[in-house]
Amino acid sequence: MNKHSNTQKVLKGVSSQTMVTLMLGVVELLSFSIMSRLLTKADFGYYAAITGIVAVFASFSETGIGSAIVQCKDLTKRYVNNAFTLSLIIGFVISFLLFSLSGVIAGSVADDSMIFPLKLMSITLLLHCMTSVFASLMHRRLEFFRMGLIRLFSLIVTTVVAVILAYEGYGYYAIITKAVLESVLTFLLFFYFCKTGFGIMLDKQTSSSIFKFSGWLMASVLFRNLSHQIDKLLMPKLLSIESLGAYNRPKNFIEQISSKLNGIFDIALFPVLSSIQDEKEKLARAFRQSLSIMNMFAMLLTLTFVFNSQLIIRIFFGEKWMNLNTVTIILAFVLIFNIDGRLSDCYLRSLGMTKQQFYFRIFETILNISGVLMGCYWGVVGVAVAIVITNSVAKLLKVVYIANKIEIGCCDTLRIILNSWRFAIILVPICFFAENILPNSLIGNVVMGILFVIVVSLIFFFFPHFVGKDYKANIYTKLIKKIKG
Repeated sequence: MNKHSNTQKVLKGVSSQTMVTLMLGVVELLSFSIMSRLLTKADFGYYAAITGIVAVFASFSETGIGSAIVQCKDLTKRYVNNAFTLSLIIGFVISFLLFSLSGVIAGSVADDSMIFPLKLMSITLLLHCMTSVFASLMHRRLEFFRMGLIRLFSLIVTTVVAVILAYEGYGYYAIITKAVLESVLTFLLFFYFCKTGFGIMLDKQTSSSIFKFSGWLMASVLFRNLSHQIDKLLMPKLLSIESLGAYNRPKNFIEQISSKLNGIFDIALFPVLSSIQDEKEKLARAFRQSLSIMNMFAMLLTLTFVFNSQLIIRIFFGEKWMNLNTVTIILAFVLIFNIDGRLSDCYLRSLGMTKQQFYFRIFETILNISGVLMGCYWGVVGVAVAIVITNSVAKLLKVVYIANKIEIGCCDTLRIILNSWRFAIILVPICFFAENILPNSLIGNVVMGILFVIVVSLIFFFFPHFVGKDYKANIYTKLIKKIKG
């Protein structure tokens, strides 16, 4: 596969995925805003704890076998049937485990009121397992737009149902119903549009080859999810279910924005990186450019949340959540290295380094457990600070490791990251000064938001060399041509 075809595939994937992701984002933000006004902190606390538990069990269905299908160079019918059979078996096992252990788990994490919701959510595990096979075949065929439309349709339908139930007073069962219904719809639609016949087949040689790739990856995803959900699993007992709801609402909002934007480049980049996994020069060039542009974007996104947190809370949360402004600002700093972590994971998977990825996940999990345990002494703010620190350390170490593997030095890597943040030297003092003289009101917040957009536009349009050479060469030049043309 030559450089031109690789570039075309990335551009096609990114453009189609971007369009659908924007539509998904609009629907999710609308849903977020409405539900924040209809439900309580306790409702969101229970839902956060339930989804945290389910996410740990769902680790076995999220990435392993599906990524093995995408990464496989010579995909055969036997390979697909073995992957489908394995996903079916794993789905039944983990669904049964969550269903049967729901009582013990509910009591350990929060209280017995979560038993029935956990049993209900166990259905989604089997569906996710099978959906991962269908989605991976479509992913391999680069059907990004169709995949996005499926998820968009499911999201719209289930969001309408959830809002109606929340308005009628069903509490967090409204969002539980949304999760279950979305799993069912997504499964049915992916199965239909995948247009691939599946058979039950399990032979030692093929299943071993699948697990050679996906075995370590499944274990890695398990620890990744445990690392990401550990605050949800520990906070109900260490603090309270209301504290978890108050902490997780801004965190969930930030993660929704981050994950959607990360997914745009990850879903398009993974198949292409897999195809050039043996060409170090191309990998190094792609890594340098990605690291520069993504860190520039990550810092811009972080500062957007930091200097517009009050406006964001007033619009998407409601006035009753204004006391979480400090927590929102702190959690925004998770975004700085979030994209670096996603980029590193993409390279680890593309290069087949699933064993190394597993070790990184263990390290990150240990860091986050320690951070949450210590942070709980200072309440919700303490947990937020701890999560930011532990996540940043873990992701930065991973970036340096990947850079070293493709022969980019540690100092060079840090230089690329720091150079991509240069625009903040101008942006931060101006916004900090403006924030301190503007009134703490809706009008003041709107003025701050407008000023932020103006300053960012001036920097990125009139001082592109200060933003960075990769931005100027890859984004600014094309943007100016489109504006003129």
